[in-house]
Amino acid sequence: MSSMSFQEKSAWGTLVSLLVIGALYFSSVINLWRAEQLHMAAMFGLSVGFTILLVIILVGFHILVAAISGAENEDERDRLIAWRSGNTSGLVLGFCVVSIVLMIIGGGMVGASFWQQPVIIANALMAGVFLSTVVELALTIWFHRRGI
Repeated sequence: MSSMSFQEKSAWGTLVSLLVIGALYFSSVINLWRAEQLHMAAMFGLSVGFTILLVIILVGFHILVAAISGAENEDERDRLIAWRSGNTSGLVLGFCVVSIVLMIIGGGMVGASFWQQPVIIANALMAGVFLSTVVELALTIWFHRRGI
């Protein structure tokens, strides 16, 4: 782990934390949906709670990594990696948003009001943001490992 840059360590910690917190969030949403208890107030509470938990974990992790690693300057390679992974992440997010819009339109065309419920749309958007962030972090790690 000592051969990794701060950016790569940050990406690893953020990715692992995000996958764990995301899995907990979406499993809670699915359980609420199965129990027919999924509504905006419950979703808002889950979102705020898991966001606060994620921030606490990431702040602690980054303080630990910064204390161990010491000061590092971002170089041109780090900026290129961030740009490439961010660009691809943006494409994934755009695809997700267009898919959700098509889901809403398609649901309206066939009379499936389930796909037009605000809580379903909000969770679909959350899933899109989650997916694009996971793609960005995974690509950041892959580009660092690959040596770009």
